[in-house]
Amino acid sequence: MRLAQRVGGISKLVWIILVLIFFVLGATFSYIFTMGFYAPSEFNNPRQPSVAVEDVSFFAQNATFFNVTLLNPSYSPSNVTIDKIKVETPDGKLHDTITPLLPVTLERGNSETLQSFWNWGNYTGQTVTVHAAVKTGLGSNLQAITPSMNLQVVSVDLDLSESIKRFNITVQNAGSSTPVDITQILVNGIKVNETDVALPYALSNASDSLPKTFQLGFNWIDLQSESVAVTVQTYQGYAVYKTVTAPGKVLLQILDVNFDETVGFDRFNLTVLNAPTSSATLNISEVELFAEGDVIRIQNWTTSTGTPRLVPNFPVVIVCPVNWFSYRGKAVTITVVTVQGFQISSELINIP
Repeated sequence: MRLAQRVGGISKLVWIILVLIFFVLGATFSYIFTMGFYAPSEFNNPRQPSVAVEDVSFFAQNATFFNVTLLNPSYSPSNVTIDKIKVETPDGKLHDTITPLLPVTLERGNSETLQSFWNWGNYTGQTVTVHAAVKTGLGSNLQAITPSMNLQVVSVDLDLSESIKRFNITVQNAGSSTPVDITQILVNGIKVNETDVALPYALSNASDSLPKTFQLGFNWIDLQSESVAVTVQTYQGYAVYKTVTAPGKVLLQILDVNFDETVGFDRFNLTVLNAPTSSATLNISEVELFAEGDVIRIQNWTTSTGTPRLVPNFPVVIVCPVNWFSYRGKAVTITVVTVQGFQISSELINIP
């Protein structure tokens, strides 16, 4: 009886093991059959070599280049040669880069990081697409976001009542990804050589950093009523711009020069007008007389208004205390200079 029970127990165990074996074998054959049917279409390898753009790295400390990592996948049928790296920006433009190592050949399964030179300073904080082109095969691309910058020209202050030979600009870098060093400032493409702050100048990127004002020694008399474009360039490769329209023109006129011997040889008068269309009030600083090579800077001149101010559309008589007797019969020129840097000269006058 006990032997029969043991035989019965073993038979059940064998039966269970056999069932499990047949189940595993069935599942295995089923998998092999299924993979044999689908694998040819699912795992088709490319017939042409291809490249994958694995990574693009921008560095806030230098906006003149970026790194791009390229991979020739193991499933690629052969080596691949990359000959161009280009960048597509959100404005739809496609930019060429200078990548010194190109063309470069990658073997299957190998990757390489290349340094590509292209100034992305005008596209900070934007999504760009880096394209890798190959000589024969399939290229690739990858999107990346450039570091954000808050470098900006806050204001350009052109004030005719201050000076036509200088003006102020204000620059700020608060909240940017990196501090910058201002190396050069240009006005309408012309380098400014005179600033009240020595360049290069380090500009902090701290969120609470204050704007910095620069006074530029630049004569903008020919830019009145015109567009003035200021460019600030940095050592890190960034450039920021601001364009403003300069104030309207100032026009000075000498209406009359009067040498009157009945009044006396110790003085003469001239009448000056700041034209009605002028956009600023000026201040007289100097009056000079030029006579056949002699230059006389007239001292202690006075005005009919008791003030050196030249208000638009208001003629002012300047009384010049100078002995002009020895210049009788000679041709002279009178020049009036203002604090703001404007000046006007009379036509050649023959002293009676």
